[in-house]
Amino acid sequence: MLIKDSYHDALRLSEETNLFLSEYQIAPSPANYAVIYLYVSKRNSEIKTLIDQCLKRNESIEPAFMDELFLTFVSNTKNIEKVILAPFEQTLNRTIKKIETQVANEDSIQQNLKKADEILTKNEDQPTLKRIVKFLFASIENSKNIHKNVSDQLTETCKEVVQLKSKLEEARHEAILDSLTGLLNRRGCDEKLKNINLDNLHTSLAIDIDNFKNINDSFGHFVGDKVIQRVAKTIQNSLSSGDLAVRYGGEEFVVVMINKNKKQAKEIAENIRSKINGLKLVQRESNTILPPISVSIGIAEIDNDDNWLSVFQRADSALYQAKNLGRNCCICA
Repeated sequence: MLIKDSYHDALRLSEETNLFLSEYQIAPSPANYAVIYLYVSKRNSEIKTLIDQCLKRNESIEPAFMDELFLTFVSNTKNIEKVILAPFEQTLNRTIKKIETQVANEDSIQQNLKKADEILTKNEDQPTLKRIVKFLFASIENSKNIHKNVSDQLTETCKEVVQLKSKLEEARHEAILDSLTGLLNRRGCDEKLKNINLDNLHTSLAIDIDNFKNINDSFGHFVGDKVIQRVAKTIQNSLSSGDLAVRYGGEEFVVVMINKNKKQAKEIAENIRSKINGLKLVQRESNTILPPISVSIGIAEIDNDDNWLSVFQRADSALYQAKNLGRNCCICA
């Protein structure tokens, strides 16, 4: 369950995380930060138990151990950006600003010491004081260099956070799409369905390529994949922008039509069936023309007491009726 922190709570946890990383000499990478943030916030009991056991045995926290914790407990965590990366980025930026302010103050002190050094140079009666000024000048210069190095490192970490956020967004996008067709996969379908109001009128199609095993057996899986891609493209091009096209698995597809009744859906389903049956497919290597491709389609309109699973099941039952009636047809539940 996602626990929302207030801004100040998030900053406090971020600071505790940074202190822990520093104390146990753990590299402040975004992945390590994510693990330790969950540890100090007690969000993940398994992470807390494993790290506590490690500390109890007085063992050092090794990079490989941190990597394993990240891959096991964090990499697939939902809302990682909101829960972890956002407060981390806020803390980094705030720390950088503090360092910049400190460097600015040190610049001002250096300027004053420089003036004092110029005055003392003219007055040779104060050698001790002059040495003190030079010592302070050198100390502040060293401090400035240290602060600059820390600031540069934190700035690099900020860049890593931005890159990680971008990669997470890409990963989230890829995780909901079928790699072969570019349509939504089951997970993507589930995510999109959460934002659709079940109280409105919707219709679902269950689509299956007829005799697909024969295509794979006769022409090979490479050609089979090309057939799936062409069918997927035909389905996608036949829908409105708000409708959902899903590769549900293998040669099976699901379509969710938004704000369309069964009659409208059947017209679109017939259009899809007709277009697919009219595809002219050729195996390039042998210049062999593939036999006509056909699909069977089941159609189900949502009822008042329906949920998505029951709609899909009714559409699937209608699909099997279409198969039993000879395939290459559309049947309404």
